[in-house]
Amino acid sequence: MRADTLYISYDGLLEPVGESQVVNYLLKLAPCYRLTVLSFEKPSDLREQGRVKDLDRRLRAAGIHWVWRRYHKWPLVWSTLWDCLMGVLTALWLCVRHRVRIVHARGYVPALISLLVKRLVGPRFIFDMRGFWADEKVDGGHWSRASFIYAATKRCERSFFQSADAIVCLTEEGAKAIPELGYSLRPGTSIRVIPTCTDLEAFTPGSKDPALMEVLGLSGYQVIGCVGTMSNWYLRQVMLEYLNFMIKNVETIKALIVTREDHQKLYEDALAAGIPREKLVLAEADFAHMPSYIRLMDLGMFFIRVCFSKRGSAATKLGEFLACGVPVVINDGVGDSGGIVQRHRVGVVLANTTTEEFEASLPTVGKVLRDPESRKRCREVAHRYFDLETGVREYHELYSELIATAPLVSSRDSRASL
Repeated sequence: MRADTLYISYDGLLEPVGESQVVNYLLKLAPCYRLTVLSFEKPSDLREQGRVKDLDRRLRAAGIHWVWRRYHKWPLVWSTLWDCLMGVLTALWLCVRHRVRIVHARGYVPALISLLVKRLVGPRFIFDMRGFWADEKVDGGHWSRASFIYAATKRCERSFFQSADAIVCLTEEGAKAIPELGYSLRPGTSIRVIPTCTDLEAFTPGSKDPALMEVLGLSGYQVIGCVGTMSNWYLRQVMLEYLNFMIKNVETIKALIVTREDHQKLYEDALAAGIPREKLVLAEADFAHMPSYIRLMDLGMFFIRVCFSKRGSAATKLGEFLACGVPVVINDGVGDSGGIVQRHRVGVVLANTTTEEFEASLPTVGKVLRDPESRKRCREVAHRYFDLETGVREYHELYSELIATAPLVSSRDSRASL
């Protein structure tokens, strides 16, 4: 079956999360659907013309039509409204031109664009929520719960839930939280849980690359590592404090952080947390080389701020660590992650991020590192929960379900109004 689908992402396809959580899915869905993707790309990524051309060639070779608009950050709020306006105009043009039958919105800004498009030309609307964004802004201290922007976003959120033909959540905990919002869904609205998945053909277990270990100065050491973002929802300072705790208590350990964030600032923060310079290695890798760096690690680690909005969140890096056979140390209370790690014994889950919990975790960490079956269990859990092929099948079933009842869109089909 082939039909036109428009996928809208506010994350750029040139970003690591876009490569992992958008491009990987679309390439596997492309044989079954005529796909158009609209993304908003960061200026810093667009300056790398070689990467832009390479990605465009990859997508075209798969039959995917890629349209991008420039992402704007400033001034706050107004820049997002401008992006929304450009997104609506572009999406309407694409819907009419390609007779789009499904608009798949990844997140809240794309959902606003998609909602307006649905009301104008009537395609089926998938609200792929990715978490409770309005509440994340409050929980993160960016907005006040009494602010106009929060009230306006919650009003939009209500419309997203009540107008969506299907809703996708990242976690079972997030799906359970939807009724707490008090919204009335349309009869027959499909709710599916599809976590952030991992390409298990790219992220695989394997021996450590001795040459890379030598270059990074890690030879002869056990490695505890962090990958990707270390800020925003991640508890950067606490993560650095835990790295310092492990380094001080396990003489053979070094810390490896692979990130695109400012290395100089990260060094300064790490030194302030007490980490000896000689025990810390910072590196940067593109998405294609990330598995090689993760395989250097004996233990992965990340801590995320715990709050209501994080019930609907799932860290992409969890699946990537486990797929490479790397057990993890994480904190509890974020989506389904803690339950998965504890239930299947693929790492250590801290009840909180206090010094007492750090100390209590040490014996269990040692047990995990000594367990010869640990890596095998990690891979099995990655297959069970985070396999990209499973996620793609879920989206394929959802698309097929909606296409069966979706109207064809034409330039004359503008029956609904704003």
